[in-house]
Amino acid sequence: MSRFTPKILVSLALVGVFAGPLSALASMISKLDEPPSRVVAYGDLDLSRDVAVATLYSRINSAAREVCEPVDPVLTKLQRVKFDCRQLAVARAVSDVNSPALRSYYLAKTKAIADDQR
Repeated sequence: MSRFTPKILVSLALVGVFAGPLSALASMISKLDEPPSRVVAYGDLDLSRDVAVATLYSRINSAAREVCEPVDPVLTKLQRVKFDCRQLAVARAVSDVNSPALRSYYLAKTKAIADDQR
């Protein structure tokens, strides 16, 4: 049995060598499926005040721009993807905060944008 031990050890070592990069690749692929995100702090804001709600909305918009801007702006189709990414990022962030005042502000802003595009 002792003469098979080196074969087993070599086999296990090879499995370890190949499994490491494969698990890292699998982890990277699963992260590609997740939408981009950025943490937006708002603990310093009093969301019962309109100015604070506007400030938070501005922070959310800026964060959405930061995570979505790496898309190449030269191609028109990708510009739309970038815009959709930002809109979705802002909508998710507004929903996550779960503030009626922020939700109202967001709805007013998005309605104004929709009206301007008509």
